[in-house]
Amino acid sequence: MAYLRALAFVITLAGALLFLVPLQALARQRGWQIQHTIQTRFCRVICAVIGIKVEARGALPSTAPRFVVANHVSWTDIIALASLYPFVFLAKSEVASWPVLGLLARLQGTVFIERGAKQDIARVNDSLADVLRAGGDLVVFPEGTSSDGAAVLPFRSAHFAPLEAMAARGEAPTLAPVAISYSDGARRIDVGWYGDMTFLPHLWSLMQRGRTQCRIVFGDAIETSAKDRKMLAAETCASVRELLASVGGAEGSDRPLVLRDASFARSSG
Repeated sequence: MAYLRALAFVITLAGALLFLVPLQALARQRGWQIQHTIQTRFCRVICAVIGIKVEARGALPSTAPRFVVANHVSWTDIIALASLYPFVFLAKSEVASWPVLGLLARLQGTVFIERGAKQDIARVNDSLADVLRAGGDLVVFPEGTSSDGAAVLPFRSAHFAPLEAMAARGEAPTLAPVAISYSDGARRIDVGWYGDMTFLPHLWSLMQRGRTQCRIVFGDAIETSAKDRKMLAAETCASVRELLASVGGAEGSDRPLVLRDASFARSSG
């Protein structure tokens, strides 16, 4: 089965490069709504090929745009979330160079940041605010590093600054907490790509594992008015921890918490 998944993965990426990338580029240029369908359908296919079954509980708050804040477990968080909604993501700059997936990320308007570049935070935050003002739903992973998924690390507040500034102008988007957890159907599992791992062996191990269940839980919107970025970060972190606990985020967590380099932005604050 893993060999069939690997073959399907290669065929899917080749097909995306030949057909979806040109169509998506044109759809973005012309402002066609099909651009959102292309993103979500493609990510659903990638999840199915890898062997990830996405199960969502709840939904995004109805008021757009949404500033979505989630815990970060693996690069697969991206495709799992994007299989549900046409999100714009904040990602580390290395993602832009990923074969095919990086090209699609750029086409989707992903905001990229240099890892550890504190001087770049102001520019990035301006870009995040631009996405929200244009009506886009944005996803950030503010833990600053990732773990094996057993717990939620404290949220760094740097990229909550656009919420604080926009709230002061009366144009605050909806702050939506989200929890992500992976299991084999019974116990939490670690699907991360970190340390000295190379990508292809990591991807192969996912395909060999078979069906992986990705649970995504959407929480209630958090009020943003009259709160600074640190308050927003702390309150959102507490909410995500509660959401993760509600799906058994700590199940099977008898081993020490494993920390690793994040696939997404590491920022100060």
